[in-house]
Amino acid sequence: MKKAFLLSLLSCALLSGACAPKAAPVKTCIFPGDYPDPTILRDGKDFYMTHSAFTYFPALLIWHSTDLIHWEPVVRAVEEGDYSIFAPELCKVDGKFYLYYPTSRGENYVVTAERIEGPWSEPVKLDVGGIDPGHVVAEDGSRYLYTNNGFVTPLTPDGLAAAGKPQKVYDGWVFPADWETEGMWLESPKLLRRGDWFYLVSAEGGTAGPATSHMVVVARSKSALGPWENSPHNPLVHTYSADEAWWSKGHGTLIDDADGNWYIVYHAYRNGYHTLGRSTIIESVGWTKDGWPVLTEPDGARWEQGGLQGDYGYLRDFSNPLLWAKWQPGHPDGTLWTTTAPDASYEITAEFSVPEGGKAGLYLFYNDEAKVGYAGDGDGLCLRIRNEQNSVSIWKKEGEGEWTLLQEGVDVSGFHHNNYQGFFALRPAYLVGGGARLLGFNYEAL
Repeated sequence: MKKAFLLSLLSCALLSGACAPKAAPVKTCIFPGDYPDPTILRDGKDFYMTHSAFTYFPALLIWHSTDLIHWEPVVRAVEEGDYSIFAPELCKVDGKFYLYYPTSRGENYVVTAERIEGPWSEPVKLDVGGIDPGHVVAEDGSRYLYTNNGFVTPLTPDGLAAAGKPQKVYDGWVFPADWETEGMWLESPKLLRRGDWFYLVSAEGGTAGPATSHMVVVARSKSALGPWENSPHNPLVHTYSADEAWWSKGHGTLIDDADGNWYIVYHAYRNGYHTLGRSTIIESVGWTKDGWPVLTEPDGARWEQGGLQGDYGYLRDFSNPLLWAKWQPGHPDGTLWTTTAPDASYEITAEFSVPEGGKAGLYLFYNDEAKVGYAGDGDGLCLRIRNEQNSVSIWKKEGEGEWTLLQEGVDVSGFHHNNYQGFFALRPAYLVGGGARLLGFNYEAL
């Protein structure tokens, strides 16, 4: 508490007489659940956002908002792929939308669209390595793509190919040696221009591991290529203690609205729930007199309702096919459709039509090694899974029969990246194969 109070006083002093927000401060989670590595774009008064897709296809679900708090799904930009998609970059240049994204094969691709709703182009492979692309238009109009470890590659004017070799231009910010992290892991370069300065917002510390691993750091330069000067107020965002509401806060992007208010959008794990994946969070930002971004409220301070507020109805409309994606590695018994649970406790129920020789199932699925659920056959098969804060029970019913308890109190708290890698989340999923059909799916927050 003493540290938070001192940080609060420091924030007030830094913002006194500076460019402080004009609107009431915002500090909330806007995408609870598996919504990591957010990339956000403002186009006039409209905001668009997408996240890492990993091995779920169709991929790169784009969301739209006019107030940064309430969102609606618009389109999935990439239909197919035989790789995992990591942290993307959404931008707009000369009236065209671009989505740059890296893959598990060590390659970077780009898709484009004239309208955010699409159609989106087929992926174009770039001669650019690294991960976490960040696009910038330089002071002379040239285009560049930053990637992890401080590298930058020039692009052709159309943004669809590399125009030269990568060069290293940034070494990151050296955090205290006694901080508990996964390592340096300089990544997630996000760039913007404000006044005479270019700002480079990066992630360090590793994206999982200990609760205090991740962070957001800021540097600036008069040129898009540096040299880069680190902020004296780094880190902009960081989890200082495992007692905080959010763990491993990092991977941030600075964004303004049409009224001149500034925010940072980043991801974090909910305290105690690595299984849910990394949620997307937004906080208000002000600018110091000498032009550095700082949080309006101190890091680690007020978090209402454990960091959650609102009903998140836009994340629970599972009748919308845009909220579902296939597990691309496949399943031997059919197609596994997955979605994202925004809640720590919930119940899912599914009813299937299963012809002879078919199979259907309902799971909480991380990967083939970490899953819990049931698959079977028989027309009129109904399955139910209840997840109560990582304690899972499973029921089965056939036709008009009674519900039968199959498993009770299964501990799934260890089904997450720190144990099984992949950066996935424990997702509700249903299986259909051999002509089986899903007749109904219900999700209820508990």
